Amino acid sequence: MLRNIWAVAWNAYARKDLPTVLLLFVFPIALCTMMVSMFSAEAPYNLPVGIVAEGGGELQGRILRAIETTKAATITVRCKDISECSSAMRSGEILAFVYVPHDLEEKAIRYETPAVTVYTNGQSLLTSKVITNDIRMAVATQGAVLVQNTIQNPIGVEVHIVGNPTGNYEHFLGIGLVIALFHVIAMLFGAYFFAFPIREREVGTWLSAAGNSMIAAYLGRLLPAVFVLGTEMMSVLLLVRMGMPALEPIDRAVLFGGGYLMVATCMALGASFVGIVGEMRVALSAAAVVGGPAFAFCGQTFPVFAMPFVIRCWTFILPITQMMKLQSAFFFGHLGIERAFWSFEVLAVFFVFWSLVAMLTLGIRLPRALRKEEAELCSA
Repeated sequence: MLRNIWAVAWNAYARKDLPTVLLLFVFPIALCTMMVSMFSAEAPYNLPVGIVAEGGGELQGRILRAIETTKAATITVRCKDISECSSAMRSGEILAFVYVPHDLEEKAIRYETPAVTVYTNGQSLLTSKVITNDIRMAVATQGAVLVQNTIQNPIGVEVHIVGNPTGNYEHFLGIGLVIALFHVIAMLFGAYFFAFPIREREVGTWLSAAGNSMIAAYLGRLLPAVFVLGTEMMSVLLLVRMGMPALEPIDRAVLFGGGYLMVATCMALGASFVGIVGEMRVALSAAAVVGGPAFAFCGQTFPVFAMPFVIRCWTFILPITQMMKLQSAFFFGHLGIERAFWSFEVLAVFFVFWSLVAMLTLGIRLPRALRKEEAELCSA
């Protein structure tokens, strides 16, 4: 019995089979290492913030220096007024800004409990929380030094949200979950749909209908599914975005185009897995491994810039990351069109690249499958 078990194990694992090695060793270890590395990394640091400082004074200077020495925040923009810093935050230049009134020290000495105001982006809940906590500690420390600990909290910290007054974190999270869902569905469907003719011995029929053109064979299966899945995703996104700033026609075109490109890129990835491994089960497994945990790496739950360099590279090539950047650029309306265009272009490059990979690998895989079909027909 033991000899038979050993023989079966040797026959299954000793053969040179790349998918077995990848799924058994590379993917589990790599994904676990990336997840542990990401969530055990230090807290985000050097997050860009702006300052609106009226007047001057020793206390104001100490507070600004204290903010600079915090781990989370670094002052990158000094604004003349609140509207200037608000524009900088909407454009993505800063993640929050601090308003220090001109009479702060005077009121603090009289124990009137003045307040330093922190303006944050309500759609970036985790990042805003990290910045606000460090600024609270910096202000509280300088206030205690000023009054020599005679009273508690001599200087308060107020937090206000800048941006769309009807937008909230639930909208932000809901949009991300919708995109993540279709990211996985499109990748799995691409793997299934392109592997189906191979499994069902229908490669000859497929290629014959395409006139033996790999481009026609690829696009004929890809485009209808992209249209259906893309339309479904964008319909749900429009529903989730209700109550957010209205978009101009060019904004809608970029948003819709980015959505269809993400779906097409995910399907191209699934088709590439089929061309590389040649089996439906393995291709579906690879698509699930790549697409499943992608939501954790796209910057929705943890800031991308706080991740280790290797994981940032992995995050960049995920279609969901670029789509999340694109749609989040429109949280404040037309102001984010330039950032959205950049993500749109990246998605277009990804689609072209993975389509070429899919057609190249399928062009090698399908003739082999066709010869196998013909051999089976002859033997029958």
